[in-house]
Amino acid sequence: MLDRTKAPETYEIDAVSIQIAEVTHLRNGARLHTIKSETQPVIRLDFVFKAGKWFEEKKGASDLAAKMLLEGSLNHTAKQIADKVAFYGASFDNNHGYDRTEFTLYCLAKYTSELLALVLDVLQNPAFPEEEFNLLKQRTIQSLKVQRQKNNYLATHSFTQQVYGGSHPYTFGFDEGVLEAITKEEVEQYYRNRFVSQELEVFACGAIDDLLQKQLEQEIAALQLEPSATSATAPVPSITGEEKYKLVPIADSLQSSIRIGRRFPKIDHPDYQKLLVLNEVFGGYFGSRLMRNIREDKGYTYGIHSVISPKEQDSLFYIGTDVNYAVTDNTIAEVVKEIKLLQQEEIPAEELDTVKNYMLGKFLNDISTIFDQCDRYKRITLHQLSPDHYNKYVTTVRTVTAPELLELANQYYKEEDLYTAVAGRKE
Repeated sequence: MLDRTKAPETYEIDAVSIQIAEVTHLRNGARLHTIKSETQPVIRLDFVFKAGKWFEEKKGASDLAAKMLLEGSLNHTAKQIADKVAFYGASFDNNHGYDRTEFTLYCLAKYTSELLALVLDVLQNPAFPEEEFNLLKQRTIQSLKVQRQKNNYLATHSFTQQVYGGSHPYTFGFDEGVLEAITKEEVEQYYRNRFVSQELEVFACGAIDDLLQKQLEQEIAALQLEPSATSATAPVPSITGEEKYKLVPIADSLQSSIRIGRRFPKIDHPDYQKLLVLNEVFGGYFGSRLMRNIREDKGYTYGIHSVISPKEQDSLFYIGTDVNYAVTDNTIAEVVKEIKLLQQEEIPAEELDTVKNYMLGKFLNDISTIFDQCDRYKRITLHQLSPDHYNKYVTTVRTVTAPELLELANQYYKEEDLYTAVAGRKE
């Protein structure tokens, strides 16, 4: 019988095992990454194209192109696509990002054959119907107008403009009116240039037997997506950072949204994983210093967080919170105060141990399913990381020291390097 008077035993995590996929190079240039698991009779297919905002010539083209593929193909209307996916109890959707566009299918393994043909038809034979494009464009513009009424949207948009410049692909969101001018022909051209099989990565995970793997190889290899023009490497956009502090005034707003941060090293940089530990102490979880000070002690906000957001060409560190407009300056001052403490005093051993244990426990929880493991493998592949990236992560979390974190705080948290955006009003 379990003795509830005794705490559970704890043990050190020395290493982790992330499943590595079997990679098949298909004749059309695509790569199929297969991770097999028989624990559940389900599979997930991710079709990942180099078709994010990074490759846009016209703002909004990648977003609308990804959405238009679900608005009908030469063989299926949008309703037929949705009805067939629903009939098999599956899920099929797209995720448009800064660097990539993904189309993801979840389904029972036994229905893969029926749904794979539909997915490939959607990817290869989009119809780009005029009426659906006009409706999609109207919905997107209307949604943008709604979003631009929100403080947090405006603060993030302004902050990323300050960091990267208004025309950089890593700038969040859109300026008002930017989508009005884009045409269906420009969206189609973006699809033809960027949705190409030579740069396609397909990640298949779940209950995949040998017969199904063979079928995936054969049918995906038949996907012929040739660029309409010679595919060239996207030029590296220039970064034209703007003023360090910017207020986006919103009359009569009772709240202010605050964003503070700067560019950080890329995910493959030697300091990156140590900075993850420092960020966790600072504002990465519910027990962080920012939460204890600004939420629990001062009562300025319901929540405040700091995040390191890695992209393929850069990383962004930022602090985000919403507060009553009357305490905007006080909140910023308290954030700066916590930064200075990180730069002046070593993190106490007990606090650092708590954060390390939290991070390692959360990491183990985050790789508990086959889909979680595939996500980690996908990151290794798309960011071109070493296969032992996550073992290095575990080792770094376990072994990083307070003096190292103090040095990193002084190197990367310099007040003069930080950008601040406020959307709302000041007292």
